[in-house]
Amino acid sequence: RREMRHRVVLFALVVSAVADDVSRPHDHQGKLDKFKLGPPASLSASERAVVESGKTLSKTVPVDGGARALATFDVQAPPAVVWDCINDLGAYPRMVPGVADTKIYGTSSRGGVKQTYVTWTLKLMGYSVRYHLDFKYSPSLSSAAFSLDYRRLSDIDDTVGYWHVEPLNGGAASRVTYSAALLLKGWLPKPVVDFLLSTTLGRATSWVGKEAKVRLPVYMAKHARKASASQAECHGWGPFRKCKLPPPPPPPPPESRILYSFITLLVVIVTMGLLLSTFTGR
Repeated sequence: RREMRHRVVLFALVVSAVADDVSRPHDHQGKLDKFKLGPPASLSASERAVVESGKTLSKTVPVDGGARALATFDVQAPPAVVWDCINDLGAYPRMVPGVADTKIYGTSSRGGVKQTYVTWTLKLMGYSVRYHLDFKYSPSLSSAAFSLDYRRLSDIDDTVGYWHVEPLNGGAASRVTYSAALLLKGWLPKPVVDFLLSTTLGRATSWVGKEAKVRLPVYMAKHARKASASQAECHGWGPFRKCKLPPPPPPPPPESRILYSFITLLVVIVTMGLLLSTFTGR
């Protein structure tokens, strides 16, 4: 225990020495390869079987100074609900264990991609680790990618990450893919490293299904269809629900030829009568 206290004190000194500074740029402009927006790599047959069984397919690989992680799992909620959870960056302190605070300090949109700058604060052993993220979200590609905002100095060395959500069962459920990598600064005690890795990698996905379950009833009520659309004519869920339109009403029946001929003859007779009376002076 005494040794652990010394390590904690040392960690506090390290954090103080490398504390984030919004007035200074980061030590570098990126050591990790950034993720690209778009679909993930296809799962193998065995990997797909794991996910379809209701389990989370996950892998964490330690690397020098940090780790890489990958997770794929299904959520019983439409993609719109899942994205509502992932993009609610201000609610992460409530949703994700270990996240003490998030503060958005900039937003923009370009080419259909929404960009958000947000400061994350993690609390561990009575100390804080703060870093600044550049979070990009593409609705058309149903994916998001993030990296450090290298214009600001962060407490961690580097991090990159990726989200992708695809519809399942006609849009009633979602398959979520998450991947991330993290590099830490300096020497840190193993409990601190484990906490950081579990918070930013290991525990970064377990909250999604729970939060989506909470938000699903509100989403269903908001997007409820009218009772006139029968289940036989509709399929799918939420924004992916499609209904077969009823056939257009038949065109009005054509006029009767006999009636048309009679009216035409009557017009001719009246016209000839008027001409005749004009010439005879009657």
